[in-house]
Amino acid sequence: MYVQISIRHMLSSCVNKRAVRELCSEVRNKYANIQFIDVMLEDINGPHKAGIDKRCHLKVRGKDHLAIDIEDIDEDITCAIDRAFRRLKNALERYHSYRISGHVNGRYSIEA
Repeated sequence: MYVQISIRHMLSSCVNKRAVRELCSEVRNKYANIQFIDVMLEDINGPHKAGIDKRCHLKVRGKDHLAIDIEDIDEDITCAIDRAFRRLKNALERYHSYRISGHVNGRYSIEA
């Protein structure tokens, strides 16, 4: 699995890269079909303006047509990261449940 972390318009010291890598490892260990996670962190207005403008964008790709894009914006980059990864875990759980429920090759199994 490949993990890429990009930081734009923000000091890299504002972001705990180790925590982001741990969150990526946690997701990767739980869901084996993930091949690629791209984490883009940015300050939309630039480093010298305040406001709700810190964005965490997650792009996840994997086997079986797995393609998930999640974006969260907050005043604090740590909150945006936490919420984005929480939403990613929920989306992966739904995807995993959907795959297990019997959806295979466009066919649904109906349980009695």
